[in-house]
Amino acid sequence: MKLTVIASVIGFAVLGALRAEEPKADQPTSPTFLFLGDSITAAGGYVRQIGAELAKANPANPPKVINHGRNSETTSDLSEAYHPGRRPCVLTRLDKELADNKPNWVVACYGINDGIYHPFNEKRFAAYQTGIESFIKKVQDTGAKVILLTPPPYARTGAFPEGADAAAREEIVKKVDAEADVEAEKDPNKFGYRTPYAYYDEVMARYSKWLLTLNGRKDVWVVDLRTPMLAKVKETHGGDPIHPNGLGHSIMAEAFLKQWPAIEAQAKGK
Repeated sequence: MKLTVIASVIGFAVLGALRAEEPKADQPTSPTFLFLGDSITAAGGYVRQIGAELAKANPANPPKVINHGRNSETTSDLSEAYHPGRRPCVLTRLDKELADNKPNWVVACYGINDGIYHPFNEKRFAAYQTGIESFIKKVQDTGAKVILLTPPPYARTGAFPEGADAAAREEIVKKVDAEADVEAEKDPNKFGYRTPYAYYDEVMARYSKWLLTLNGRKDVWVVDLRTPMLAKVKETHGGDPIHPNGLGHSIMAEAFLKQWPAIEAQAKGK
């Protein structure tokens, strides 16, 4: 008889402990953020800063932040002729990432590799656009929401005549693009990450401008990283024009966090 009573008491104690560990019914489920991108994201600086600030804002129920950036990756599935092995494309792994991690939010930063450091041409641009559209569809098919980050600037650019206004610069780039594209057709090894096109940042400007047109679609938001980084571009990269330094990552994080409250409110329908 005593053993039965003791067993019952132990049973109730264990059950009580298990119930105490269960989340409260009125406590919302902690959201999961999946960050995807190329080597800039893989470096992790801006992702860690965003994660820390989101956790600080909600210490009782911090979000889960997963960084699965991958070096050299694209959305366009393009690659330079001399790249050591074909560049990976995120679309080949995206389904598994979504299934394994079940994110509520997918944050993606692509573009710097997508033009493969070549002059602008419509074919490469279309490959980037198609890749981004496919990315959005795959994510939204799972019910997750998308935040796209414009690519950071390529922190080196060709020269322009002193005093050239925006229209004059555009004409210069258009002419140089056409000439350089002919060179690239003749010599597949002419441009790439080791030998980038002189005006490659102008290519990134066009990619970013298009990406921003997607802002406002249902469950798609675009954060402009390019503009605040350009304002301090001499300080954001150091000697490497592709990969932002610590300050660059801080500016990226700040741009996201500045826009996040509005994104969250819109997502909740406020």
